[in-house]
Amino acid sequence: MMKMSETKKGLAFAFIALFLWGIHGPAGRFLALRGINMYFVASLRFFIGTAVFFLFLLTKKRVTIDIKDQLPLVLIISLVGVCGNSVLYHLTLRYLSGTLVMILENLSPIFVLLLVLLLDREKPKFIEIASLFLSILGIIIIVLGKESFLDLKNHFYIGVMLGILTGITFGFYVYFSARLVKPLKNDPDKIISFLFKIFLISAVLMSPLLFTKGNLPNEFSEWFWLIEMGVFQSGLAYIFWNYALSFLPVSSASILFLMTIIFTTINEVLFLHLRLNAFLIVGGILIIASGYFISKNINN
Repeated sequence: MMKMSETKKGLAFAFIALFLWGIHGPAGRFLALRGINMYFVASLRFFIGTAVFFLFLLTKKRVTIDIKDQLPLVLIISLVGVCGNSVLYHLTLRYLSGTLVMILENLSPIFVLLLVLLLDREKPKFIEIASLFLSILGIIIIVLGKESFLDLKNHFYIGVMLGILTGITFGFYVYFSARLVKPLKNDPDKIISFLFKIFLISAVLMSPLLFTKGNLPNEFSEWFWLIEMGVFQSGLAYIFWNYALSFLPVSSASILFLMTIIFTTINEVLFLHLRLNAFLIVGGILIIASGYFISKNINN
């Protein structure tokens, strides 16, 4: 039997993770449309995801928690990059489709670029400035097309602002988590151990949200998709993704991450009857292109 090359292994792990994350938006949107308390959803998912990491590390006999190891960086990632991003993401799903939320979240490469400029003092290149303008143009086109988004007209602008903040916090997560895991690139289990610590801290920080007022799931389908999001998107997808990063260049993986929009759109069209329009398609393409060019530039 022929052995699978490292690149093919990496692509296989990445494809599984991206497919799982492609279910993320439609599942969350389904719960939001049912009127479920999204604070409760965001919080409970972390406890489920943390349990998945714990069980995985238990099978690997790698369950260790060194609280002091990289503590300031871990706290920053937990508070802003994970907790902040998750709350904003789930709130945005109350106002926008999963596809549109994913498009706005994929503004993150632009915000990673801004963090590099501000914190690493690197001068911007022409392609980076051009990508920034592309992303801004994409947002403007989407906002101008408000009337074309059926069933999304109420509080549409609030949703767009929350979506942009979601992209900012995800860019924050990408930038600082890259600093954390860069020395561990060849040890994905160690990376997952750090993720376990980050998710555990995040679960504790977000635990008060479990007791906020709002509708809780009471039907099988609602509990099913909530648990599915916790097990597969908050847990297994991260495991597959970090194994993919151990075989693939980070820049290539960041470009592949844009495929989550495609999987999200397919799922939302099939199961939530999303209606595509020219503003969503053109604005989305511009934002995706900006992320692609930024990631490609990093690779070069």
